[in-house]
Amino acid sequence: MAILTNEENLAVQAKLNFILGAKTYDTYFQGFHCSELSDGIAIAYAKSEYMAGVISAEFSGEIAVAVESIVGERVTAVLVLPPPTLRR
Repeated sequence: MAILTNEENLAVQAKLNFILGAKTYDTYFQGFHCSELSDGIAIAYAKSEYMAGVISAEFSGEIAVAVESIVGERVTAVLVLPPPTLRR
């Protein structure tokens, strides 16, 4: 399991902003951050349960590409979760 550093997280966000464009990124990725990469699974958090579902359904491929390019390890799946305080 690799915990992403703050710099890697910011680099992933910048890469997503570049890939998706500023308007799409600003619409969906406010409060988003990548946390870790474990056995090829990128784990990230969104600002709400709803946004986690939308991001997971619509942008998993782009997230995988961004994380792979920054961390240098293969990403086979993306898991987007709501913030830890909202989980039951």
